[in-house]
Amino acid sequence: MKAESAGEVSPSWLIRIVRWMEVAENKLPEPAFLKGEFPTWVQRLGQELMATLFPAAGLKPGRVWTATEVGALLGHHMAYWHAAAEMPKITKGKFRKLDHKTAKRLKRQVAAFAEAHEVTIKKSLALAASQAYADSAQFFTAFAEGLNRKPADLDASNFHRTTTRVYWVLLQGWPSVARVKSVRELQQALCRYLEPHIVGDVKRIEKMCQRLGLSFGTRGRPRKSAIRM
Repeated sequence: MKAESAGEVSPSWLIRIVRWMEVAENKLPEPAFLKGEFPTWVQRLGQELMATLFPAAGLKPGRVWTATEVGALLGHHMAYWHAAAEMPKITKGKFRKLDHKTAKRLKRQVAAFAEAHEVTIKKSLALAASQAYADSAQFFTAFAEGLNRKPADLDASNFHRTTTRVYWVLLQGWPSVARVKSVRELQQALCRYLEPHIVGDVKRIEKMCQRLGLSFGTRGRPRKSAIRM
């Protein structure tokens, strides 16, 4: 949930929708890299990626929920769901490394998420339709904009941006990033996971770190030992 400003409270119907969305998302297993207490720079990184994943929402930290934000989020979620459903079917044998018990558990979790997600969409749209005209119009206008932005459409999303790709690597390896001693060392580490032209030079990574509030204890030449992400 977003932190609410002093004296401001999110409309109760929007809070209900957000909580329904959270319940559905909790049906899926949480990745290991998202567990634990996050430092401030990781929280800012998450906000940057949220803005990338849900551009129509115009999400802002430290604000109450608006009908535009929640409507766009729901529209984006639905667009992603349709995109996933349109992906080619994966034939048997692709997951041979998964044991039968694990594969069966994952299948149940995905099915539970799909069911909860469908229920959430239906309840949320019905609840939004019952609100005052101005709130309802704001919600559904944003919902339509989010729904029209499929991830595969490069003009409608930010997935293709090099900055987004760097941010994903930083998020997945944030515990290791926290042990890096300099921006140069981080830039060299990123080049082992992404092409150098995607990572960019040290100055570019330094600007990203400044934006996120990520600082290092020492500067200068990197350690000889390679970090692992």
